[in-house]
Amino acid sequence: MFILVTMAILLGLGLILLLNRSSPPVAVEKAYYQPRGVEQQRLERLAPEQFERLCFRLLEQMGLSITSCHRNKQGEIDITALNPQPITGGSYIVRCVLIPPEVPITSAQIIALSDTVLAERALKGIFITTGFFSEEVPKLTEGAALELINGQRLRQILGEYRIASP
Repeated sequence: MFILVTMAILLGLGLILLLNRSSPPVAVEKAYYQPRGVEQQRLERLAPEQFERLCFRLLEQMGLSITSCHRNKQGEIDITALNPQPITGGSYIVRCVLIPPEVPITSAQIIALSDTVLAERALKGIFITTGFFSEEVPKLTEGAALELINGQRLRQILGEYRIASP
Protein backbone atom coordinates (compact mmCIF):
# COMPACT_ATOMS: atom_id res chain seq x y z
CA MET A 1 0.00 0.00 0.00
CA PHE A 2 2.83 2.38 0.91
CA ILE A 3 4.49 1.76 -2.47
CA LEU A 4 1.24 2.45 -4.31
CA VAL A 5 0.72 5.79 -2.50
CA THR A 6 4.35 6.78 -3.10
CA MET A 7 4.05 5.95 -6.81
CA ALA A 8 0.83 7.96 -7.09
CA ILE A 9 2.43 10.97 -5.42
CA LEU A 10 5.53 10.77 -7.65
CA LEU A 11 3.37 10.39 -10.74
CA GLY A 12 1.29 13.40 -9.69
CA LEU A 13 4.40 15.54 -9.10
CA GLY A 14 5.77 14.46 -12.46
CA LEU A 15 2.57 15.50 -14.23
CA ILE A 16 2.57 18.85 -12.44
CA LEU A 17 6.17 19.49 -13.54
CA LEU A 18 5.28 18.63 -17.14
CA LEU A 19 2.31 21.00 -17.08
CA ASN A 20 4.43 23.81 -15.66
CA ARG A 21 7.07 23.34 -18.35
CA SER A 22 4.60 23.67 -21.19
CA SER A 23 3.77 27.28 -21.88
CA PRO A 24 0.12 28.26 -22.01
CA PRO A 25 -1.15 29.47 -25.38
CA VAL A 26 -1.07 33.22 -25.81
CA ALA A 27 -4.57 34.62 -26.07
CA VAL A 28 -4.87 37.15 -28.88
CA GLU A 29 -7.45 39.58 -30.20
CA LYS A 30 -10.70 38.11 -31.48
CA ALA A 31 -9.82 39.40 -34.95
CA TYR A 32 -6.85 36.99 -34.99
CA TYR A 33 -9.22 34.03 -35.14
CA GLN A 34 -11.31 35.39 -38.00
CA PRO A 35 -10.41 34.55 -41.59
CA ARG A 36 -8.09 37.11 -43.15
CA GLY A 37 -9.01 38.56 -46.51
CA VAL A 38 -6.78 39.02 -49.54
CA GLU A 39 -5.89 42.61 -48.57
CA GLN A 40 -4.78 41.53 -45.08
CA GLN A 41 -2.68 38.70 -46.51
CA ARG A 42 -1.07 41.09 -48.99
CA LEU A 43 -0.20 43.43 -46.12
CA GLU A 44 1.34 40.57 -44.12
CA ARG A 45 3.53 39.51 -47.06
CA LEU A 46 5.15 42.91 -47.63
CA ALA A 47 8.92 43.08 -47.78
CA PRO A 48 10.48 45.11 -44.94
CA GLU A 49 11.42 47.93 -47.34
CA GLN A 50 7.87 48.10 -48.72
CA PHE A 51 6.42 48.16 -45.21
CA GLU A 52 8.78 50.97 -44.22
CA ARG A 53 7.79 53.08 -47.25
CA LEU A 54 4.12 52.39 -46.52
CA CYS A 55 4.50 53.58 -42.92
CA PHE A 56 6.41 56.71 -44.01
CA ARG A 57 3.76 57.54 -46.58
CA LEU A 58 0.94 57.06 -44.06
CA LEU A 59 2.58 59.27 -41.44
CA GLU A 60 3.26 62.00 -43.99
CA GLN A 61 -0.34 61.82 -45.26
CA MET A 62 -1.49 62.26 -41.65
CA GLY A 63 0.45 65.54 -41.50
CA LEU A 64 3.43 64.33 -39.49
CA SER A 65 6.97 65.13 -40.56
CA ILE A 66 9.51 62.38 -39.98
CA THR A 67 12.56 63.60 -38.08
CA SER A 68 14.43 60.31 -37.59
CA CYS A 69 14.20 56.62 -38.30
CA HIS A 70 15.94 53.67 -36.68
CA ARG A 71 15.65 50.07 -37.84
CA ASN A 72 15.90 47.68 -34.89
CA LYS A 73 15.49 44.29 -36.52
CA GLN A 74 14.16 42.77 -39.67
CA GLY A 75 10.72 44.34 -40.10
CA GLU A 76 10.85 46.58 -37.00
CA ILE A 77 11.22 50.36 -37.38
CA ASP A 78 11.25 53.17 -34.82
CA ILE A 79 10.24 56.52 -36.24
CA THR A 80 10.28 59.89 -34.53
CA ALA A 81 7.76 62.21 -36.12
CA LEU A 82 6.69 65.75 -35.41
CA ASN A 83 3.21 67.23 -35.63
CA PRO A 84 3.82 70.91 -36.46
CA GLN A 85 0.40 72.13 -35.27
CA PRO A 86 0.74 74.95 -32.68
CA ILE A 87 -1.46 73.67 -29.84
CA THR A 88 -2.06 69.99 -30.56
CA GLY A 89 1.37 69.32 -32.04
CA GLY A 90 4.39 67.65 -30.58
CA SER A 91 6.67 64.70 -31.11
CA TYR A 92 5.48 61.14 -31.63
CA ILE A 93 7.32 57.86 -31.33
CA VAL A 94 6.01 55.39 -33.89
CA ARG A 95 7.03 51.74 -33.76
CA CYS A 96 6.18 49.84 -36.93
CA VAL A 97 6.43 46.05 -36.80
CA LEU A 98 6.07 43.74 -39.76
CA ILE A 99 5.28 40.40 -38.18
CA PRO A 100 3.98 37.01 -39.29
CA PRO A 101 0.26 36.59 -38.55
CA GLU A 102 0.82 33.68 -36.18
CA VAL A 103 3.11 35.68 -33.84
CA PRO A 104 1.17 38.20 -31.72
CA ILE A 105 2.59 41.42 -30.30
CA THR A 106 3.16 40.93 -26.58
CA SER A 107 2.72 43.27 -23.65
CA ALA A 108 6.52 43.46 -23.26
CA GLN A 109 6.79 45.15 -26.66
CA ILE A 110 4.08 47.66 -25.73
CA ILE A 111 5.71 48.40 -22.37
CA ALA A 112 9.01 49.00 -24.18
CA LEU A 113 7.32 51.56 -26.45
CA SER A 114 5.67 53.21 -23.45
CA ASP A 115 9.03 53.49 -21.69
CA THR A 116 10.58 55.02 -24.82
CA VAL A 117 7.76 57.56 -25.11
CA LEU A 118 8.22 58.57 -21.47
CA ALA A 119 12.02 58.74 -21.77
CA GLU A 120 11.87 60.86 -24.92
CA ARG A 121 9.06 63.02 -23.46
CA ALA A 122 7.02 62.47 -26.58
CA LEU A 123 3.37 63.45 -26.81
CA LYS A 124 2.22 60.01 -27.86
CA GLY A 125 3.38 56.57 -28.90
CA ILE A 126 1.88 54.75 -31.86
CA PHE A 127 2.35 51.02 -32.41
CA ILE A 128 1.60 49.90 -35.97
CA THR A 129 1.68 46.23 -36.89
CA THR A 130 0.51 44.05 -39.73
CA GLY A 131 -0.36 41.39 -37.14
CA PHE A 132 -2.36 41.28 -33.93
CA PHE A 133 -1.89 42.10 -30.26
CA SER A 134 -2.06 39.55 -27.47
CA GLU A 135 -5.15 39.75 -25.30
CA GLU A 136 -3.44 41.38 -22.31
CA VAL A 137 -2.12 44.34 -24.33
CA PRO A 138 -5.31 46.48 -24.29
CA LYS A 139 -5.46 46.04 -20.51
CA LEU A 140 -2.23 48.02 -20.09
CA THR A 141 -3.38 51.42 -18.86
CA GLU A 142 -0.30 52.73 -17.08
CA GLY A 143 2.43 54.70 -18.73
CA ALA A 144 2.45 56.96 -21.72
CA ALA A 145 -0.41 57.72 -24.11
CA LEU A 146 -0.38 54.97 -26.72
CA GLU A 147 -2.37 54.15 -29.80
CA LEU A 148 -2.38 50.55 -30.99
CA ILE A 149 -3.02 49.82 -34.65
CA ASN A 150 -3.33 46.16 -35.65
CA GLY A 151 -3.38 44.82 -39.21
CA GLN A 152 -7.13 45.28 -39.66
CA ARG A 153 -7.10 48.86 -38.37
CA LEU A 154 -4.03 49.62 -40.52
CA ARG A 155 -5.97 48.53 -43.61
CA GLN A 156 -8.87 50.81 -42.61
CA ILE A 157 -6.57 53.80 -42.07
CA LEU A 158 -4.81 53.19 -45.39
CA GLY A 159 -8.22 53.19 -47.06
CA GLU A 160 -9.23 56.44 -45.32
CA TYR A 161 -6.09 58.15 -46.63
CA ARG A 162 -6.46 56.45 -50.03
CA ILE A 163 -3.09 54.75 -49.80
CA ALA A 164 -2.86 51.49 -51.74
CA SER A 165 -0.76 48.78 -50.16
CA PRO A 166 1.90 47.52 -52.57
